[in-house]
Amino acid sequence: MAVRPVFFDSANDTIRDMDDSDLEQLVYRLQKAYAFRMIYGGSGQKIGNIFVGSDNTAIGTATDTSSTQQTNTVNRISNNGIIETFPSHPGIGSETDTTYNFRQNRTSPDAISAANLNVNGLLTYDSANDELEPITEAGLQDYILNKAITNMRTGNEVGTFRISNNTPADSAGGAGTWADLGTIYSDTTFGAGTINFKKWLKIRMDTEPGATTDIVPGGDQSIPLGLDSDGSGTATGNIIQRSTDSADRLIQNVLLPALQRRMSSGLYYEIRDSAGAVTGINRGAFSDTKQTGTNNTTSFVSNQYRSISSPSGTASVQKTFFLDLIPGA
Repeated sequence: MAVRPVFFDSANDTIRDMDDSDLEQLVYRLQKAYAFRMIYGGSGQKIGNIFVGSDNTAIGTATDTSSTQQTNTVNRISNNGIIETFPSHPGIGSETDTTYNFRQNRTSPDAISAANLNVNGLLTYDSANDELEPITEAGLQDYILNKAITNMRTGNEVGTFRISNNTPADSAGGAGTWADLGTIYSDTTFGAGTINFKKWLKIRMDTEPGATTDIVPGGDQSIPLGLDSDGSGTATGNIIQRSTDSADRLIQNVLLPALQRRMSSGLYYEIRDSAGAVTGINRGAFSDTKQTGTNNTTSFVSNQYRSISSPSGTASVQKTFFLDLIPGA
């Protein structure tokens, strides 16, 4: 059953359910925490991260190819009674320069323990028993975790990746900050330059949704309620306002691992060669190009007749790859 966290409504001196607008800021801060963990998390903590390598789960392969220069030769031999000449031109060749094996860390954290939910989590109102009780991990899904995933897939995009050779535009989820996490694919050519495609992670919006002041209890926004603890990990019967700061225990100890455990609900990526396949959401395209024109030349060097075919002209697209957010399970 869907449940909502509660907060103390000081204006009306009552405890009431948090509606979607009350939860907007908390959900956003959860997304920020998810993003920052993928940048600053330690070994094994960057759950959800995509990269090129050999660990974790394979999500697709992309290749970079280029045309190559080829040469036919004939050796000049003195006094053999034969007049050598230049051989035919061989034409240009082709090679695979790099194969990129894309991976995603799809590790699932352990289930959130009851003790953790009691000490660090949220409260909801149980109308059947007329009491406040801790929200279970399943109870977090409807109004917090699922909303965060919806925002990430089709809303503000905070906590998700794009691949591009330029900073993603504001049209990608609204004005915000995209962290440049370095080159993830390079399109090289024989003589027409190299284009580097980078991995970008959206880490924040320019304007935080919801209330804008006091992120700790006592501020002007709706602060959710939780159980106090005795300092040794045991919940007491006292009720407190729970901080919604991204670095505090509600998000770090409860909501963040709970969100990471629901990556299969819409935060899995794949590298594909057709955009939006199987209703995926495209998050960037990158192409393998190469020069297909030929420049034929000859030279005589070290008693050798050489006919050389070199790639020339502008580079044309050979194959385009797409980063897609795939449908949730």
